[in-house]
Amino acid sequence: MSVYLSNYWLLYSEFLNIFKELKYRDIPIAIMTNFYQQIDEDLKKLMVKNDFHLQLKHANLTTSSDIQSFFEDLLKPLNNPIKNLEKGKTLINLDYIRISGRKMNEIFNKEKTVILSRSKNETYLEIPNLFIGKFKVDTTKYSSKLIESANEILNNYQDHPALGNSYFKNTFIQRIPLIVDTIETVFNLYEQIVIATVLVGTSEDMVSRALGIVGLMKGIPSICLQHGILMGEEAFMPVFTSHIAVYGEYEKRWYMHRGVQAERIATIGHPRYDDIFNYPKSSKNEFLKKYKLEENKITILIATGPNTDSNKFKKMVSLLVRNKIFQILIKPHPWELAKNQVKLYMDLKRQYKSVHVVTDRSVLTHELISHSDLVVASLSTVALESCLFNKPTFVYYFVQSNRHYDYFDRLGKYIQSDPTEIVNIMSYYFYSTDEKLKYEEVKTNFLIDSYNVKNSGKELSNLVNELARGEKLCFLKIKKFWL
Repeated sequence: MSVYLSNYWLLYSEFLNIFKELKYRDIPIAIMTNFYQQIDEDLKKLMVKNDFHLQLKHANLTTSSDIQSFFEDLLKPLNNPIKNLEKGKTLINLDYIRISGRKMNEIFNKEKTVILSRSKNETYLEIPNLFIGKFKVDTTKYSSKLIESANEILNNYQDHPALGNSYFKNTFIQRIPLIVDTIETVFNLYEQIVIATVLVGTSEDMVSRALGIVGLMKGIPSICLQHGILMGEEAFMPVFTSHIAVYGEYEKRWYMHRGVQAERIATIGHPRYDDIFNYPKSSKNEFLKKYKLEENKITILIATGPNTDSNKFKKMVSLLVRNKIFQILIKPHPWELAKNQVKLYMDLKRQYKSVHVVTDRSVLTHELISHSDLVVASLSTVALESCLFNKPTFVYYFVQSNRHYDYFDRLGKYIQSDPTEIVNIMSYYFYSTDEKLKYEEVKTNFLIDSYNVKNSGKELSNLVNELARGEKLCFLKIKKFWL
């Protein structure tokens, strides 16, 4: 564990221990906030120091294997036996679910499913829709009291590195009304609608987190889908749902290392990737024409990511364009497009005739991958998708970060932090049959460990139905795991 992450979990435990008695509906409100979003750059700079922990007096989360149990201990008093609610509905929180409309209709029976969304429409893709605002009530008086209590606590920690940080404490205080409102909304929903199982796309947001925690209190099982490759640990831990659906064996090991019981982890992939295995063939000529690419050249798709070392990226591109058989299509990360952080790529486009940049945010990444001859990606889901498309895929590790990300380390030499080395390896791949065979073996082993599911939608449907019937829950009653 890096120094930053070690301090992160220590600080998280300090925060929860200090505020654990500040509750609404018996739920510690501090557990409802997305903690890492309260940490600004000034605080991050302190947290990379080895002596940061000396400023913490109430921290007790020191090892990775204790992460999940720490949070479970806080919520243990809320635990109620799981009910068999087979006649109830499967509730899908639409935010962050990332399942296509066609796939949604294929997986879920519209007679047994309801969507929870911010829309007032009666249906979503022919599935009944619940407008979340319908379950809201005025909770202002409760929020006001909690804010007053929270400020009293904060006043005792003005010299604390986090609780004395204006951004940290203001973010927490501003979230209290939203936390109270969300908890009450979910209680009202569960009391008015009979729910058998709950499906969320992440537990980072308040609604999904409340669905899991209040579900624990109501005896309702829940599943959290994996919303991307495991990079930022803070975005995936702790687990607030009874089960998590992960991509592969790598993720299962990852979660178990952090204290999640194996029986709660289902390696069923994600329905968003099912379309890759039967992706429709479109016209290559139209693709080339659309992006002004030449037919007789090798098209290299470069998928980017935030916090990239710009000098290394520029060097990699400059080396690639020296080979006249290569043409490059740069696909900026959605975050970069949203924040208009694409100057580096546009400058390269102006500098090199063979470099093209995709700035259309509506373009389908699968279309770009399917028509490219080779993909080189940052530490992103695009690299996994490209492997699933059976495309030659190389990963550049140019990210500037406060920890090491090991997800793609299993690719061996096909992930590189040196721009010259990765270009040499890519070039050699095209000119050596032996190298192609070596690469295929590495990629095959990587996918066996990372994603070995062909029909995730069916696997998810089976899991949902088994939970509704109570077939996946007997171990909970025997071992008394927290759910």
